[in-house]
Amino acid sequence: MSQSTAASSTEAATTDAEESIPETSAADETQADIDSTDLLTLDAPKHLQISGEVQLFERIFSAAGTVTDKTRLGIAESGIAIRAADQQGHAMVDLRVSGSSFSTFDAGTGTLGVDVGRVRDALSIGDAGDLAQFALDAANSTLEVDIEGITRTIELDPVESLRYPVEMPDIDIPATVHLSPDDISLGLDAADMLDDRFDLSVDPESGEMQFAADGDTDSMTYRREDTDLIAFEPADVEVKLDSSLVKSANAGLPDGTNRVLRIGNEVPLVLKSEFPDADGAMQFVIAPKLPN
Repeated sequence: MSQSTAASSTEAATTDAEESIPETSAADETQADIDSTDLLTLDAPKHLQISGEVQLFERIFSAAGTVTDKTRLGIAESGIAIRAADQQGHAMVDLRVSGSSFSTFDAGTGTLGVDVGRVRDALSIGDAGDLAQFALDAANSTLEVDIEGITRTIELDPVESLRYPVEMPDIDIPATVHLSPDDISLGLDAADMLDDRFDLSVDPESGEMQFAADGDTDSMTYRREDTDLIAFEPADVEVKLDSSLVKSANAGLPDGTNRVLRIGNEVPLVLKSEFPDADGAMQFVIAPKLPN
């Protein structure tokens, strides 16, 4: 699959011939009404004053940190957006959160270059329900994070130094499966015990989805019939995936939320969930692996 020319130097195929994810668009079917097509390519906003619970910010930056150390954070009057991929171009996160999800939201439109780890460090001093306040010092290009009277000043990265946001072409992903977080975690853990890759398939005739993996001598299949699933739109599809990438993406989604998997034949897997207690959505897009 093709990559953007701006990111081609970091999205070459790996030695095991894993395909890179396509360029991505903002999360489909999201509740947050933000047009991020150009939002992630603008200059920094002139002002920003946002506050909300620590756990809301932690969910946002935890998802981004699954694939990247630094990200472009798009700010609009209606909310925020992040689109970022890992260095190899094998996994991408795409999220939006409406401004109405925050306790206060007063911001201009623009893009910030943010060090994800530093923001998460600042958030780590607070409890989940504590109020975190984010303020932009545009003159000094810094972001201030205040929790319980403790203020962390974080230097922002030049937006142009960060990878250009990738976009996803329209591809055919015919099968959709809704399942519980426990179900997907069990299937991924069982597959990962045998190999670093597994097959994810849907069989419309038997009405089930399967996680399957082969070790040196053993094999594993984890089946979930349509009656075990929350919702099921079957199609005859199968894709081989990297266990660690899918496990990381699953861990990057909010705890306790149902997972939605969109599965096609040897095309990227889309794994997404809702944002708890917020008007927003996030998804991960994970490249398929070629057979050995």
